[in-house]
Amino acid sequence: MRSKKVWAKRRRRMVKRKKVERKKEVEVNWLQYFHSIQKVCPWSYKSYCEGRIKIIPFDEKILKLLEQSWNTESWDAIVYTASGKTVDELDLFVEDRNNKQSICEYLWSHPTHTKGGNNQSPYPIIIQQDRRFLNELRKKKWKY
Repeated sequence: MRSKKVWAKRRRRMVKRKKVERKKEVEVNWLQYFHSIQKVCPWSYKSYCEGRIKIIPFDEKILKLLEQSWNTESWDAIVYTASGKTVDELDLFVEDRNNKQSICEYLWSHPTHTKGGNNQSPYPIIIQQDRRFLNELRKKKWKY
């Protein structure tokens, strides 16, 4: 009887270890991601390397609060991981925020949306950036 309990306990630990290993496999390597999108966003890689991109789970209330205090923030961008959001949901949300305010510019990326040369993110994300600064970068076409 005891050997069955010991075996069951070992089995549970082994299954738990496999789940942890699988979870690590799907974790995003953000450094690799920002490096891979340098052609479409040349400043993102440098900003990420310098710790000026914050990555947090999506929360609409937090996003709006940070939008209101954007001028006091030290981030070049905030990336919100929006797990479970569809392409349409991301598109509608970003369009709405871009139309309702002029401080930040919002962009989005989704793993199933390949428009733009396969530069999509591994997870659904919403990107919040300073609109004025982003427009300056686009005009100057800075390259890092």
